[in-house]
Amino acid sequence: MKLRRSMTCCRISRRLYGEQPPISLSAIDVIGEACISVRSRGPFDLGGCGFPALAERSYLAGVIVDDRPQPLDSCWNYWLCIAGGDQAGIMGMLGLTDPQPTTYALARDMVDDASHGRDTGMVCVTGEINGWTAVVGPWCNPADSSRREEVRLLVEALSGAYGEAHAFYWGAQGDGSTWLIARDGHTVRRYNSLAPWTSLGDPLPIEQHYLDQFNIPGRPEDHADDDDMYDDIYEFEFACSAQKVAETLSLDVVWGMPADADVRGQAVLARVPD
Repeated sequence: MKLRRSMTCCRISRRLYGEQPPISLSAIDVIGEACISVRSRGPFDLGGCGFPALAERSYLAGVIVDDRPQPLDSCWNYWLCIAGGDQAGIMGMLGLTDPQPTTYALARDMVDDASHGRDTGMVCVTGEINGWTAVVGPWCNPADSSRREEVRLLVEALSGAYGEAHAFYWGAQGDGSTWLIARDGHTVRRYNSLAPWTSLGDPLPIEQHYLDQFNIPGRPEDHADDDDMYDDIYEFEFACSAQKVAETLSLDVVWGMPADADVRGQAVLARVPD
């Protein structure tokens, strides 16, 4: 019985923190026992898409400490980056509600479920990481044909309030890239490899670097229907992905979460507007 409970404690800890929890094994036992105690009083679904019950919320608020940023990757990845660390203000501008504390391991499960079509109705909002706050989940998709202009207006509004804001989409299986960069309330650049005709503005310096490397004149979207440039554009989009642009300008939340980041504040899960 004791062994079974110990194994349960370890499984729960991994759901909270991943494979390398920032706490001792003895603390894992204490946390696991608390989880088991809460579970015995009602529904308990750390890995599901619903918000925790009241007792679980209290538990999570008490034990999520010193949680370091971890990748929030999925097959399809969508995120915003906003300059600064005004988490509450950013959520207010986006209409996000009911924020609840989370770990990055739990947030990754939610993001992955949502990216694979499960309607979680939530996003993860990080604390400030190296001067940026990220909002992660399919709701942030700047490439969605039904919402790309809505997302652009939201990002422009955020940049007007905070100076700079970005939106990114990156498909991990060769499914394209989109980036949207806004500063001081105006879109500076949007490149959408899935719908090149929706691109706006001139190439960013990081884009121009790779355009020069592959001897591509003008803007990449100008060559979308040029069969002679197909291989060059393919090489460009592989090298200058949304991940690379995000890593250069703000935060790559997919695989490039900095382990040694300067972190302020707590990651939360929040509900998106209806």
